[in-house]
Amino acid sequence: MAKLGMDEPSLFESEEEEETEESGAKKPAEDKTQQLRRELKTMLFGFGDVKEPLDETVDALHDIVIDYITSVCKKAVSLNAAKKLTLEDIHFLIRRDVRKYTRVRELLSMSELLKKARKDFESSEI
Repeated sequence: MAKLGMDEPSLFESEEEEETEESGAKKPAEDKTQQLRRELKTMLFGFGDVKEPLDETVDALHDIVIDYITSVCKKAVSLNAAKKLTLEDIHFLIRRDVRKYTRVRELLSMSELLKKARKDFESSEI
């Protein structure tokens, strides 16, 4: 199992968040909730549900996802002496679940590639 290097991108930092912090405007929680609900509907459809699943189904899945993310984050914070949420702590928690660990690594590397591609594309336009 590969160790996370200090040069690895952070799971919790993104260009979008940096831009909103710089401009002082943040997305309302309602927008993020609706975005998550849209993603969950798409996932349900991708796994064989109908195109427009019942609201109760999406609500139940939303609650499960939020509870899971909250519990993982709380466990990760409890592992850290500084009581800060770090990528290394999350990796530590999921290290034995090969599927999750591999998927996180894959998504992080893909995110980094997309950031570099965007940066290259924007610099070539100027």
